[in-house]
Amino acid sequence: MKRKERIRRALALALLLALALCLCACGETETGPYRTLAELGEKRYSLICRRGDRLAPLIDAAMYALWTDGRLSGASLRWLGQDSVALSGGDPAEALPGAQEGEEGQSVRTLIFGVERDFDPMSYESGEELVGMSVDIGLAVAELLGMEAAFQPISPAEVATQLASGNIDCALGFDPAEVDAEKYSVGVCYLTSTMVLAARTESPVRSLADLKDLRIGTIEDPLLSNAIRDNSQITRYASGATVYLTPGRCMEALDKGWCAAVAMDRIMLERLI
Repeated sequence: MKRKERIRRALALALLLALALCLCACGETETGPYRTLAELGEKRYSLICRRGDRLAPLIDAAMYALWTDGRLSGASLRWLGQDSVALSGGDPAEALPGAQEGEEGQSVRTLIFGVERDFDPMSYESGEELVGMSVDIGLAVAELLGMEAAFQPISPAEVATQLASGNIDCALGFDPAEVDAEKYSVGVCYLTSTMVLAARTESPVRSLADLKDLRIGTIEDPLLSNAIRDNSQITRYASGATVYLTPGRCMEALDKGWCAAVAMDRIMLERLI
């Protein structure tokens, strides 16, 4: 009897181990209301300016000052619920300029930030006001530099053209991979997240193989589009990807069954799902 009991326990343990290995092989990870089918790479939230722009090192210096005095951590706690900030890179100036008083009749310089359009919790419209973590950071940077802050909502695909045209001075919260490093100055990276392909937990889609003949949804972001294209398992099973103009529309498509899974930044996903 004891020998049979040992055999039964060994078989049960082997079955559990096999199930665990199967789930790992599928890449499935459940987190609350969504299931991660695949991780698509890293997204770095950085500041990007025109190469040679004298503002670039000043903006970097202001970011490090905000990190030191705790305001960056405060913005992260307010909008993400945790302190996820960790600065790296950039070429900060040795000192920040004093507040710009300006001569009589002259207005204070306005620093125009490009921020990601309709990206809760980073930058989105609440009523008639633009709010979010990126907005808080931009306002604090401009204050330290003695400037006024203005914000231009853009998509990741527009970063290079908006900088080149002079419509914005700094793209705030975008990945450096969006631009040509030889033409633009990549400043401080202050936050890192993971891009994921995910389905709702209650969905029958439990692995990439379950996407066979189904479409996935994503947003207008070259970084995500390239990650999807370079993932042989996704291109093998999914019938294609539909690009939606905003994260909100992408999630609406998931809810209405127009797509079986969505590809986006985990920070965005956890806020929307």
